[in-house]
Amino acid sequence: HSINSRKKDLTNLLWEGLNALEGVKCYGVNPEANRTPTIAFTVKDINSEDVTRKLAERGIFTSNGDFYAMTVIEKLGLSEQGLVRAGCAIYTTADEAERLIEGVKNLI
Repeated sequence: HSINSRKKDLTNLLWEGLNALEGVKCYGVNPEANRTPTIAFTVKDINSEDVTRKLAERGIFTSNGDFYAMTVIEKLGLSEQGLVRAGCAIYTTADEAERLIEGVKNLI
């Protein structure tokens, strides 16, 4: 596996796993497209800052906010909630991606 295909596989794992959860919505193009290995998502009725904080308490680190894309966030109607963002890097494992999915599942 090349580094790029590994990151694509992990991004696809996150995309599929998060989208399968009731109340979770992922934003952006499908991971099969040429894209960065980052997933932006929301969890229904939970502010992105709270999602990030609660995941961090479990040792799962994400970021949250508008990521300097305020116009896009406004158009999506997410000015108050913001987005949660998680990415896959060269050192990210499938177990870590699964922990993120399970952590979000536990929040719902």
